[in-house]
Amino acid sequence: MSGTCNSNLTDRILDALECAREAHNLLPPLPLNMKPIYFRILGALYRTRDDSGKARVSDINKALGFLLPNTTKYLGELDHLKIIEKTSLDSDKRVVLVRATELGEVYIQKFVVNIHERLENEFASISKNDLITMIGTIRKVYRAMKKVYQEENIKMDK
Repeated sequence: MSGTCNSNLTDRILDALECAREAHNLLPPLPLNMKPIYFRILGALYRTRDDSGKARVSDINKALGFLLPNTTKYLGELDHLKIIEKTSLDSDKRVVLVRATELGEVYIQKFVVNIHERLENEFASISKNDLITMIGTIRKVYRAMKKVYQEENIKMDK
């Protein structure tokens, strides 16, 4: 490919990423003191909790793919906001369990369950293969951009 074709394709990729960012920013207005990341954590809690409504911090962390200190930090913030409660197992105090408070359950229903159901209905018009390809492609583009930007930062530090 010539430089012009690559440049045009690069511009289209960057435009598509901007469109993806704008789509992500369409999230409904959030309650006071709530960050978008909190809803990812509440979603992980929802997906990993047991029949009693509790989930292990380690399971939430695994579902998110975060570093444990980051998950712990956000869970602490949610606990401070009275959106979750943390407890320990009686048999092993090292195991920390998390459950949503009444307010947390309201947020899970409104911002996780309801939104996901509506998105799934809209995504149903797109083939599963197209969606899976998009996910994989976005991850590849992210890795490529991260590599270039990190290399550029190294050059600028010199």
